[in-house]
Amino acid sequence: MFNVNEKTLGVYQQKVRAQIKELKAKMQMLEADAEKTSADMRIQYQKNLDDWKSRFQEIEMKLDKLSESAKSGWNDIRSGIDKAMNELSNSIENATKHFNN
Repeated sequence: MFNVNEKTLGVYQQKVRAQIKELKAKMQMLEADAEKTSADMRIQYQKNLDDWKSRFQEIEMKLDKLSESAKSGWNDIRSGIDKAMNELSNSIENATKHFNN
């Protein structure tokens, strides 16, 4: 089992929050691109946007829970956050590729 302390938790949380900030910036760029496209594309983007916002909230709640649970649930919560971040990142990247084609 991984030995976790406050510093480790803090560094991990900072890393994930930086990734969230980066993904939110990409999401905003997609929103600007979507405004220039057809109504169908804007509708699809809005569906994605709603999904992404929900995922961001879920990840941020897990980050907060990570602080509260600290050592006891570190591995489970961290793996859940990592999985959610990967899925969210892939979803945004796929949308970016779709809008750029």
